[in-house]
Amino acid sequence: MSERSILALHGNLGSPADWEIPDLPNIRTVDLWDHSDLDFFEMGHRLATELSEGMERPTIAGYSLGGRLALHAMAIHPERWGGAIILSAHPGLESAREREARRLSDKEWAGKARELPWKAFLSEWNSQGVLADSIIPEVQLTLESRRSEIAFAFETWSLGRQENLRSQLRRFHAPVLWITGENDQKFSMLGDEMGKVFPDFQRRTISGAGHRLLNPELIPEVRECILSSGF
Repeated sequence: MSERSILALHGNLGSPADWEIPDLPNIRTVDLWDHSDLDFFEMGHRLATELSEGMERPTIAGYSLGGRLALHAMAIHPERWGGAIILSAHPGLESAREREARRLSDKEWAGKARELPWKAFLSEWNSQGVLADSIIPEVQLTLESRRSEIAFAFETWSLGRQENLRSQLRRFHAPVLWITGENDQKFSMLGDEMGKVFPDFQRRTISGAGHRLLNPELIPEVRECILSSGF
């Protein structure tokens, strides 16, 4: 699969530059903030059509929020993709109660993204347990001009609005590489579970890492995971 092109999606409060990984050729990145007015189905369809136009069965890659959007594209158009690289992503909550709670939480985050001083918002966002053990990306400071689009993303792409994709993803037969951080227990358990969903599945864990895997200091290990897995 080394010659295949990659369509790469960044995470929440991230940017396309997060996917600048040496020796991974033919990467086309997507700026998610240009599309946050779309719902999951619309975005999944756009990824499989105009955003990957001219790419012959590319590998789709996504981290966290970008991984969830990639999973939708894989579920909606499984035949479009030659493979998938998923980092620290969630396949969907399984109960209506969990989804409602998450929608309310993300609505609060959307309000904070719109209203708080930007540095105060970033400080609160990055103090969450799942992110607190990692270096805060400097790119987040440059995203204040996109705060409206980011707020929309909290609402339109809330995990509470996402379908539970496990059943749909069983139709995806291309190779899947799923990467999580050793210290990210929740998402590591989800990654282990996905081995029962995908028929062609590889699992990698990055030692000592938490949820945020596209930090510069971890890029060499992410790169090694990808290249050693044949992508």
